[in-house]
Amino acid sequence: MQFESVKKQNSYEMIVDQIESGIREGRLNPGDRLPGERKLMETFSVSRPTVREAMRVLHATGVVNTRAGDPRGPEVLAFTPESLERPLMRMTHQQGTTRAELIQFRLLLEGQASLLAAVAHDAEAKQTVSSRAADLTRLADSGVGTEPYAEIAEEFGRLLSRFHWSIRAASGNQLLQATGQAVDDALTTIARQRLSQETDGAALAARLRRSAHDATALAEHIAGRDAAGARKTATGNIYRFYKDRLTDEEVEALTPLVG
Repeated sequence: MQFESVKKQNSYEMIVDQIESGIREGRLNPGDRLPGERKLMETFSVSRPTVREAMRVLHATGVVNTRAGDPRGPEVLAFTPESLERPLMRMTHQQGTTRAELIQFRLLLEGQASLLAAVAHDAEAKQTVSSRAADLTRLADSGVGTEPYAEIAEEFGRLLSRFHWSIRAASGNQLLQATGQAVDDALTTIARQRLSQETDGAALAARLRRSAHDATALAEHIAGRDAAGARKTATGNIYRFYKDRLTDEEVEALTPLVG
């Protein structure tokens, strides 16, 4: 049997762990109140600053709502997508997630979001997807061959992010929306860097038109309730956008997800 080293924890982290465990196990439910500050100090045998730090962390992560001077104690909050989004954002930006891992996750997420958007019955949400695709086409067709390329790439990246956001919204799945937003910033940055590296106006115009065309094709699959086509097009579009800048190892990691 192999053992792992023991992780040293601060006292406030142990309080956070116990409260989060209570929520996971159903011993604490949304709307429940934690004991007041003094009672928590006695229960955990810790100082006031330690309790306050634990409550600060739980409040920042959306686990509890704390109000200064409230005699009823911190309130346990119901789960929201935003409470998942924040830690995922930290993970993608700060904890060494690789480009291949980010794109793998994006392929899985956007593929399923597109599938669900296609089978959904929300006509207004689908129209928003089509409108966002049209925004990309208008920019791609409007003088892209002129400088400054960086500004054009920045604007196209912003519109591309809005397009993918509209698909996740059309899926009707809050978790897809939250997790998608969490990785969107990281991958949008990569996409903008990819576009801004083009120093040839004609090459940039061709790339943007291809991306806009791909978005239009995806929007048409979604509007036509073609679930399989939407998923395949979504993953193919993303993979093709990055493919020519991927290493052999990254291609190997991503290929199974696009067939």
